[in-house]
Amino acid sequence: MLTNRCFGSNFLGIYQMVPFADNINHENVDTGFDCVNAAGETMYSIQERTEEEDAERLRKQAEEQFAAITQLKTEMLECEITLRKKMAEEGLKT
Repeated sequence: MLTNRCFGSNFLGIYQMVPFADNINHENVDTGFDCVNAAGETMYSIQERTEEEDAERLRKQAEEQFAAITQLKTEMLECEITLRKKMAEEGLKT
């Protein structure tokens, strides 16, 4: 990990400048950046935070839907078992 000469960020009231011209004399390599606070925790913009919250909400919604479908399947199987038992008791073919 390398900390380069960059300062600021895309956060309200904070500006970031990265000297891209400084990279002209370097090889073409993948780079990335992360803005961190004094505790070393990643700082997220409002848009990034909103997108993360939306993704989490959709994940929870999908889990709830899966659980509901699984429960419905279980209840339908139990209903079928009960019906088949009653039909067998009455001497009917299932």
